Amino acid sequence: MPRFEIKKDPTKVFILGTGGGCEYAPKESERLYYCLNDYIKVEKYGIKPDVLFIMDTLDEKPQIVSGSDNLGDIVARINSLRVPFIAPYKYEEIPLSQAFPLNECARQFGAPYFKNTIGYMIAYALLQKVKEMDIYGVNQASSGEYYYEKGSVEYWLGIAIGRGVKIKIWGENSELLTDKRRFGGNILYGYNMTYEELKASTEKYGEGVIKKLSVKIPNTNRIVRSIN
Repeated sequence: MPRFEIKKDPTKVFILGTGGGCEYAPKESERLYYCLNDYIKVEKYGIKPDVLFIMDTLDEKPQIVSGSDNLGDIVARINSLRVPFIAPYKYEEIPLSQAFPLNECARQFGAPYFKNTIGYMIAYALLQKVKEMDIYGVNQASSGEYYYEKGSVEYWLGIAIGRGVKIKIWGENSELLTDKRRFGGNILYGYNMTYEELKASTEKYGEGVIKKLSVKIPNTNRIVRSIN
């Protein structure tokens, strides 16, 4: 797969969404900035993309179709950034555009399960042999379309973690690998507490605590049947 010539450490990336928390990303870094769709939102924080991702087909984006954005202006703005542009297809009008390497991704990682652009950004980073990934402004709050997209993003985070990538998710509003408190938050199924609470309990009471069931167990000796 062709690689772009970027004079930064390609093994360490910031993945920037456009949700709350994006503003906390460092303004300058030796890491690569992977930026999502509405790059103008991160530019207002003084951040310039090193790689831009728009996995919607440009002339099919709802803003273009509705007329709220002008396709020519969008193409001109993308070209003015002079950075690699990852999309479903290489565009004749955008010289630095490159089609996302979907087949290579499927060969290396298995099922190409993608429900939004963030998933593609994580997968692309894995193809670049990334070792550290900090995520800002990707909240995937459990409502509307994010409810259906969240699983795909977490799927790719799981693949990254399984390959030893160090992941940090920034922002108190992010629901990646967790949920809103009213939906359980970080409560571990079966333990009814968070992992941090479980660790604190283990430190206090030790390993191997035996739980006494609160319900009286009936004598089952008389229920045993012998089958010849």
